[in-house]
Amino acid sequence: MKTLPQLPEEIIANILSRLPVKHLIQLKCVSKPWLSLISDPQFSKLHLAQSKKNSNFSSQRVLLVTQPLESAACEASDEDLDDQSRLIFPLEFPAAMKKTPDSDELVDGWLDIGGSCNGLICAVFEHERVFLWNPSIREALELAKLRPFDPKGTFSYGLGYNFPTDDYKVVRVARPSNAVASNETEVEVLEVKTNIWRRIQGLQSGIEIEGECIFLNGALHWLASRETGQRKIYVIVAFHMEEEKSYELVPIPDNIDESKQSSLVLAISGDCLCLFSGCGYEYVLEAWLLEEYGAKSSWSRLFSAYKETLPGFKYWETALCYTKTGKVVINYDGRDLVWYDPKKNTSKTFTPSNDWDWFQPVVYIENLVSPHCCYASNRQNYTDI
Repeated sequence: MKTLPQLPEEIIANILSRLPVKHLIQLKCVSKPWLSLISDPQFSKLHLAQSKKNSNFSSQRVLLVTQPLESAACEASDEDLDDQSRLIFPLEFPAAMKKTPDSDELVDGWLDIGGSCNGLICAVFEHERVFLWNPSIREALELAKLRPFDPKGTFSYGLGYNFPTDDYKVVRVARPSNAVASNETEVEVLEVKTNIWRRIQGLQSGIEIEGECIFLNGALHWLASRETGQRKIYVIVAFHMEEEKSYELVPIPDNIDESKQSSLVLAISGDCLCLFSGCGYEYVLEAWLLEEYGAKSSWSRLFSAYKETLPGFKYWETALCYTKTGKVVINYDGRDLVWYDPKKNTSKTFTPSNDWDWFQPVVYIENLVSPHCCYASNRQNYTDI
């Protein structure tokens, strides 16, 4: 019997890079060469590039950080929304984030989610212990601890990738509770390769960050406000990962009524920043897309729809993303996840059964990138610039 010819490794890698993560994890068991190939950091980069441009399947998901841990498909079809087994799949927390490897309990303290980048998620406990976490492959890496800060202060975290150095950076923006001016905000940065926290120049005077962080185009982005006389003006602030400098990217669209600006939420749609207005106790939900990065004139309204078909909420309502299929994924009270179709004016709700009675959502992409990919062990240290 003839032996089948062996395909070159680069062709095998190209074929495998087009498969979803869950299939690749199973294929690690096929052979030692495939295990070595799929575990290679260069293959994870190839897979990441393919997943971003492959329209046959969407790797974008919403992680529901609760107990038990679950993941939901952002780009869910109407059929998926009617079949929970296709919409949701269970995950497990990595051993590094547990009290003990065999425990079901996470390390002590309040958990903050500091955004996601290339499938990695930043998880921070008690504003001190920082983890780089890939839920798709159940790996986590604890980074150097943050120095103590006013526990009653306000905090915002961000995770991004610095292309020139092929490294990930974690950013913390912290403001003490007794601050009377925005220039009292402290900004600290950690490069994963060095594992050292550095204090750098703070935000532009007068700027106050509001809401979650979005990584796009080599920069972290926040919705922010700036006092101008008696008025509060909302802008999008960017933090450049390479230069480590913050700047105002664009103001919000002129068409958004001033009375509704407190209900704004910054999110993402594909490769563009997206802004939702009307989250909360407003009757109309609108979405705006920044079609050309950094150009105020490129804001375009995606939709404007009455929210009568949406379920009620008690505490808060936050839009998470706008999908390729034209749906808005919304977090309701940390208890329900809603897929809302503004064109059809229909919605579907998923309520996880969890032990915490609430969840923290974070949008991420399934990928094989390991938290250990850039890490070099260093003693904890701080420097000021």
